[in-house]
Amino acid sequence: MILGIDIGGANTKITELKKESYKIHHIYFPMWKNSKKLAELIKKYNSDDIKKIGVVMTAELADAYKTKREGVEDILNSLRNAFPNKEIYVFDVDGNFLSIEMAKKEYMKVSASNWTATAYFVMKNISNNTILVDMGSTTTDIIPIKNGKIMAYKTDLERLMNNQLVYIGALRTPLSFLGNTVEYKNYTTNLSSEYFSITGDINNILDKITDEQYNCDTPDGGPKDKKNCMIRVARVLCSDLEQISEEEIINISSQFYEKLLDNIGYNLDKVSKKHNLNNIIITGLGENILKDVINNCNNKRHNTSYNILSIEDKYGREVSLSTPSFAVAKLLRENN
Repeated sequence: MILGIDIGGANTKITELKKESYKIHHIYFPMWKNSKKLAELIKKYNSDDIKKIGVVMTAELADAYKTKREGVEDILNSLRNAFPNKEIYVFDVDGNFLSIEMAKKEYMKVSASNWTATAYFVMKNISNNTILVDMGSTTTDIIPIKNGKIMAYKTDLERLMNNQLVYIGALRTPLSFLGNTVEYKNYTTNLSSEYFSITGDINNILDKITDEQYNCDTPDGGPKDKKNCMIRVARVLCSDLEQISEEEIINISSQFYEKLLDNIGYNLDKVSKKHNLNNIIITGLGENILKDVINNCNNKRHNTSYNILSIEDKYGREVSLSTPSFAVAKLLRENN
């Protein structure tokens, strides 16, 4: 068996790959709170039949660490402690598998590397001329692949600078990041920038995700049903459901959602025009949202439109929700 592990800042995902069968585990594990317990968590998935382990990560950016070097080293030490007698290989942004010792030396190459595994898997198994768009709980990756070459920049900073990384996700993005005003009772209304509500609230209210898919902490620590999501959205207007009706909250949520679509669509269009690519492969928790993004873009385009291929449609929902862990396991097996 090959184990694929994707250690994110908010979620850790593990794929157990046995020949053509697989089992995927999703664990909400906020590293900014629990980094010292990582080894204890992943040790539960150690077993005698594991031959090799492939790893990608983004958790080195969690504010449990002062630097990426510190984060990478701590995560790799946790992996070694959890799997003391196993072969562990860390996938880097150049498409190579590194030993733990080499990964520590080349820490910038394995930092924020999970998108790379997905991109190489897509390029080798689906299409070598496409834009990979992956929306998770926190971010959206926009990765151009052209003529069998991954055209993305290697660091998060460079990707932020070049429209390839958007810090908008299906769950954890504060609504105040999407915009500072909404239209309410014919007034352009200022909003609070307090951490009152997140995209998980509006996406649940608008049926873009389910209660079960809303698997992160809420800003107020409250429940994730629609009523409580509406209570949190009302707070962004310094208000409550006694002052603002549920119908008005739905309208306000729709305005935030349009801002989300426009922001991601703007970045997608930038990448598309730069690389002359119109085929899109979507994956992640936000697949349904990405379909709306692309349809929104297509409605505004005059000469060309985007073509969509869904990882969920091709491989199933579980793979879409955990593509990097699935991809790194598959790539490691092919590397043997």
